[in-house]
Amino acid sequence: MGTKPAKQAPRTRTQRIRQAKQHRMAAQMRYRNHLAAMTATNTVLLTAAHSSAHPESSPLDNAADASQTTAAANTQTEPERQSAPDESAESNNAEPESRPAKTKRAKKARQAATSHGVQEARKAREQLPPRNPITRQWRRFKETKFYQVWDRRPKFSYGFYTVVATAVILIATMFLWWSMQDNLQYNPKDQSSLFHQVTDHAYHSLSDGSCYLTMIALLLIYLVCVTVINRFWIGTAIFGTIAMIFAVATKIKITMRSEPVIPSDLGFLTGGGGGGAGEVASFINEDSQPLINAAITMLVWFIIICIALQFLDKRRTFIYCSWRHPIAGPKNVIGLVCRILAPIVSIALVMGYATSLSSPESEVRKTLNRIGYEPRLWNVKEDAVHNGALTTFLSLTRVKAMADEPDYSEARMREIQALYEKTAAAINAERSTNMTDSTVIMVLSESFSDPNRVPNVHFSIDPMPNIRALKSTTTSGLMLSPGYGGGTANIEFQQMTGLSLVNFSDTMLSPYQQLVATRPKFYSFNQIWNANCGGEYSTSCSVGFHPFLQSFYLRGTNYKKFGFSHLYTQDSDPKIKYGKSYVGPNGKTDYVSDEDAYRNVIDEVKSNTKDGKPSQYIQLITMQNHAPYPDIYDEANEFHAANESVNVTPNEMGIDDNYTKGVQRTDQATADFLNQLDEIDRPITVVFYGDHLPGIYQAANADKENALALHETDYFIWSNKASSPHTGKLPDSNADFSSSNYFMTQAAAQMDARISPYLALLDELHREVPAMSRSINAGSWSAHGEPTFLDDQGRIIDPKTLSDKAKQLLADYKMVQYDMSVGKNYLMDMGFMDVPKQ
Repeated sequence: MGTKPAKQAPRTRTQRIRQAKQHRMAAQMRYRNHLAAMTATNTVLLTAAHSSAHPESSPLDNAADASQTTAAANTQTEPERQSAPDESAESNNAEPESRPAKTKRAKKARQAATSHGVQEARKAREQLPPRNPITRQWRRFKETKFYQVWDRRPKFSYGFYTVVATAVILIATMFLWWSMQDNLQYNPKDQSSLFHQVTDHAYHSLSDGSCYLTMIALLLIYLVCVTVINRFWIGTAIFGTIAMIFAVATKIKITMRSEPVIPSDLGFLTGGGGGGAGEVASFINEDSQPLINAAITMLVWFIIICIALQFLDKRRTFIYCSWRHPIAGPKNVIGLVCRILAPIVSIALVMGYATSLSSPESEVRKTLNRIGYEPRLWNVKEDAVHNGALTTFLSLTRVKAMADEPDYSEARMREIQALYEKTAAAINAERSTNMTDSTVIMVLSESFSDPNRVPNVHFSIDPMPNIRALKSTTTSGLMLSPGYGGGTANIEFQQMTGLSLVNFSDTMLSPYQQLVATRPKFYSFNQIWNANCGGEYSTSCSVGFHPFLQSFYLRGTNYKKFGFSHLYTQDSDPKIKYGKSYVGPNGKTDYVSDEDAYRNVIDEVKSNTKDGKPSQYIQLITMQNHAPYPDIYDEANEFHAANESVNVTPNEMGIDDNYTKGVQRTDQATADFLNQLDEIDRPITVVFYGDHLPGIYQAANADKENALALHETDYFIWSNKASSPHTGKLPDSNADFSSSNYFMTQAAAQMDARISPYLALLDELHREVPAMSRSINAGSWSAHGEPTFLDDQGRIIDPKTLSDKAKQLLADYKMVQYDMSVGKNYLMDMGFMDVPKQ
């Protein structure tokens, strides 16, 4: 075998220098290759360690990183390898043609290094500790064909979102329009669904001005839902739910009370004004149940579809945002800023829009006026019909109680105080008793009125013979009520405070919830008895009874503010003592009977008299005749046969019969109540009144000319035998027509009692304007937003024809109300409400 020839030693000095240089370069190449190999090895080890510390990182990703690092290291040494000679080449005899071969070998070396790095990464992955089972199963699932298909699901475009949002808003607009139509009702016997029944009637109205306004409001609310949740389909489901609930609630309230949903109604769902959803449900008529069931079914399907689309849509968030890496790049920074600002801006838009609706000078309001917005809040139903129920609702969210009074000042209040102090002194000079000499009982009889005064309704049997006979012998007449089918708390507020809804702004619809609850203190007539009982803050002489829930209309909170020692209700502590429902042959009512309601008052008066305590102010709000009116009497109801109404449907006649039977029971219970009070040896005066007519007279209500008749209820003021004016009766001119804000000054006249400057103002005003109320703007009672005034014959007074004295009294009355409701209560501190003590 041959041997490899030995390299020839350099012969010359030049060759020796060249050879030494080549050796040095070869050594440098070997050193660099060694460093590259070490770098690759260290990268693999570091990647393996990182994978152990961070299990969520994929080993394949780590291997790829290692390979890239190795390749980078090899690439970095490539120029040196190209410049260095091959170890096996001759020192200075190598031909230029051999250099391409060196480049191929360098590429193979780099590939080998990369392959080595991947192999090392795989080995490191195999040596990793086992991961948790959930993560392991999830990664196995991601390797399945199903996931591969699922992962390829599309991202819905924002254009598609816009189409869906437009469709949902249009459908919601149609439902809200339908909810305000009296002549359209859901028919469960119709084979078509609720959706088709609504859209078949409503689609042609989308071009109405009210629908445009509704669309604007819905769009703003839609933006809030989507931007706050940041999930388009979930936000859509929430928006649809809100819109459906609002539409159905509006339809039910329009049917029962001829009034849309207003912001104060939301208090019924919480402790502020209502007893929760269960108690609200008790007010729902059985006729509304099919509508509710159909709406729930439709809503459930809508929510299911939205949830399914949320899973099918690969675009998880509506606005891109990375909370883990919020500033990792421009995209993340912009997404984070948009995610924070979008809900803030959308909520601000809704609030600004609501504020603009009640600000005539705002630019938004002027734009809406050009679209067709015409507020008609003297009649909230008409406003909702003309502008949309949602627009009306938003316009009432930021309410101003009264318009600013430029002349309001402490000096002006002193002038009013001095003026009516003189008036009171003149009146008191002719009176002989003090108001606190008598116990005064205010009885608000829920929905009590004479059915025979309703147009087209007549019964051959008198349902209220006792009260009718009593009205002929004592102070009595008709009360002008601002409500029909509802509004009890507003009439009660007028009677308790002497203030009138006439003077409030059109957006003040529920003073108990929108005003009294927001004021640090508020005057009411019961405080006259508190002051006599032992100090300004004594409450032992004021007590209230309401056989229902104190949370309704915030009565529990407001009565404490008024200074009542206690309001006994079904949910108070202690509870009302007597609270049984009437049981008829065909079932029982949901509300406490008037017999039991009166028993609570009788026990209180007898106990107070027995203990020798001072006279009291007692407030009773009954519940017996509250809607609905089921047939619990069956054949025991003689009014079925006595109904002689004309042009009234059989269904309405049946409801009228049941309500009229309740009036008869109230009539008998009231007569028994007064007889028991007559036996008590203490002066007692009772003011009894119905707050409003029940909302059951559909035929009469359809004729606008009947508006005034449907807003007049019965009242009387009676004193027992122990009172000096037992047989007294005020002149008809001072009694035939009245409104609840005048009842206390009329009671003082009945008792021949001395009065305060405030009551003197009311006494003078009652003589000039016997009754007043907000206009309902219908038929012959149309005032186009102006207050409605009646003379002593019950005729409507044109405000322009009022005497100068009447106009001045109304101006002073409004200023007094401003001080008590909006101002600084100067008059209360000046003694304007104090009665003389003699």
